[in-house]
Amino acid sequence: MQLTAGAAGKLNPVVVDGAGFTLYRFDKDTAKPSKSNCNDACATTWPPVLVRPGSKIFLSGVEKSAVGVVRRDDGSLQVTIGGWPVYRFSKDTAPGQTNGQGVGGTWFGVTPDGGKALPSRGGTNSGLDYLDGTAQQNNAPANTGDFYKGPRNSAAAMKWVQLTAGAAGNLNPVVADGAGFTLYRFDKDTAKPSKSNCNDACATTWPPVLVRPGSKIFVDGVPASQVGVVRRDDGHLQVTIGGWPVYRFSKDTAPGQTNGEGVGGTWFAVSPTGQKVLPVAQGGNDHNPPQGGKSGEPSVALGGGSVILDSGTNFQEPNGSIGVSGPGCKTVRPFPAKSAQLLGGPIKIWSNPNCTGTSAVLAASVPDLSAIGFTEDVGSVRFAD
Repeated sequence: MQLTAGAAGKLNPVVVDGAGFTLYRFDKDTAKPSKSNCNDACATTWPPVLVRPGSKIFLSGVEKSAVGVVRRDDGSLQVTIGGWPVYRFSKDTAPGQTNGQGVGGTWFGVTPDGGKALPSRGGTNSGLDYLDGTAQQNNAPANTGDFYKGPRNSAAAMKWVQLTAGAAGNLNPVVADGAGFTLYRFDKDTAKPSKSNCNDACATTWPPVLVRPGSKIFVDGVPASQVGVVRRDDGHLQVTIGGWPVYRFSKDTAPGQTNGEGVGGTWFAVSPTGQKVLPVAQGGNDHNPPQGGKSGEPSVALGGGSVILDSGTNFQEPNGSIGVSGPGCKTVRPFPAKSAQLLGGPIKIWSNPNCTGTSAVLAASVPDLSAIGFTEDVGSVRFAD
């Protein structure tokens, strides 16, 4: 079974199956707990997406932590996303169709986190594909996308964009492109609806992050459900996060720089959900206090979300995995984690219960925890309160 975050019709993002058919959720079902209420004739019109014990589910742009199964009334196992049972629609007869969208006011395409899919921000059918991981991990061609050295509005430059959650300077978490350059948002733009108000000379100083229909967006710690596009005044498609159009800064001349932070009191680095990223205050702040770690480790403002701890490197799980979510400090049974898949954050992992012992900060998914110096079992995880 394949679950892929992409676009279908005007829905973007929406989850499609391995054949490209749109998947749907039903308002009369429930997600907490997961329960399907579509049976008999309903299940003929809306075939549930079924798996059997031992089946493999392949994911692209859909977080593993969002995917599960529920036992149906007939005993079969149905795939869930964000707790919602998912279905195909019998009247979708070709890949990419969305004939089930809005049927009866209760059926909607499903997003990568289980939400209701909506027309892409800006109302455009962009046909974007969302792929987990980095451009290199997905074998993106050299000198294309974020690696391209020429004009950002050229076809080669718009072939793909990478959105990676991490840290830059004293900003954390912040989104960077595939070349490591910080991405920004502009207070004079709008998110609802998405609208860029940076044009002409402004767009020279702050180059918009552009894609074209059929481009790929590699998401690395940024939820695909937060990513969209908006049509600019010049006709180009600009990437949005949380509805906010995103930009690079022409005066950032090397990866990891944040020279655009706070410029004019209107430009700020953008978080994985589209929020402004502000510098971590010395001593923290009342809403998100810093949490200490190893001796000499800087304070960091922690975030919410969840993490899957895998027993093998590169997100493999030869001896299983465990999921942990916030808020606060969560003690787990000692687990020999080798890699971690993060949604949200930053978080801290600790070697002992009650967030004590040796710690390490995770600002993005980490394929090999030993590479950041954490080689002990995980005994607890700290999220924002």
